Amino acid sequence: MRRLRILTVLCMVISTGLLLISTVYSKTTEDRTIPVIRCPETPLTVSMEDGGEAALLKDVTAWDEKDGDLTDRILLQGVDKRAGESTATATYAVVDSDNHVATRTREVRYTDYQPPRFALAKELRYSVGGALRIKDRLTAWDRIDGDLSGRIRVVSSSTSTYNEGTYPATFQVTNSLGDTADITLDIVVRSYEAGEPRIQLSEYLIYRKAGEAFDPLAYLESVSGADRADVEVRMPEDGLRQGVNQVTYTCTGENGSEGSATLYVVME
Repeated sequence: MRRLRILTVLCMVISTGLLLISTVYSKTTEDRTIPVIRCPETPLTVSMEDGGEAALLKDVTAWDEKDGDLTDRILLQGVDKRAGESTATATYAVVDSDNHVATRTREVRYTDYQPPRFALAKELRYSVGGALRIKDRLTAWDRIDGDLSGRIRVVSSSTSTYNEGTYPATFQVTNSLGDTADITLDIVVRSYEAGEPRIQLSEYLIYRKAGEAFDPLAYLESVSGADRADVEVRMPEDGLRQGVNQVTYTCTGENGSEGSATLYVVME
């Protein structure tokens, strides 16, 4: 019995010793270092066309005391851009072999950024009682995501196709950086009269900068039911101002009915 107790105590001492040795070894060999991500302090300047992941990782490196160079493991965690601004914050992350994570941010400046833009291929005019289809003519695009048409949503509208009239509607689109653009356009509900001239424009929504040349007749594509030379162009009374402007084209047919079309000019 005494021999059994001695054996038991001896086993406990050996187990405790082994546990102690294992703990000490683990403590002395455990990697407590955190990877370090390095990049220039100056903002990174890129164009929208070259602003892909490879460009945003330029001059960004990572090092870990145990693993050495971790540059090829750096991930672009995200790009946070403030709406309407040409700067953004890029966040980088890297993980070492012991699952230690390091992050770092860097300011990014886009040389040619512009918010999403809308385009209008047909006028927003519909016959009384007809179907109201917007997606077949209103589109959106930007240099970040390309085609954004599927993200367009109507945020304000009281349009009724059962009652003739002009109904303002506000459309909005947001790109992957969270930048939002919106525009208010008139939806016209009025059936075409017999003999009413049809004025066709090459575009119905364009963007212009202050001081940029603008010739409204350059967008007049064709006229049916009247002579092209009879088309009159009516500009806003105060000229083109910042924001959305309407330029109206009108002409009169042989039976006295008037045809019209509207070009929206967004001055930036």
